[in-house]
Amino acid sequence: MTVAKETIRCPYCREVIAAGATRCKHCHADLAEKRQKRSLLARYNSFRIGFLSGILFTLILIILIYYQFYGSN
Repeated sequence: MTVAKETIRCPYCREVIAAGATRCKHCHADLAEKRQKRSLLARYNSFRIGFLSGILFTLILIILIYYQFYGSN
């Protein structure tokens, strides 16, 4: 008779762990906190979002300035 263990993947290091574990044995992350789906924006690093938003804003600003001075000819 074999005992089938249910396993899940750690949300932090993606290693296989027991389904009822409260701490990951690989990365030692605390898994006892509520497991809930994260929103789309929470999945991405806030620095990355800010950096890309800054680049987009700068490009739009450059285009607007270009058309302000050179677009009316």
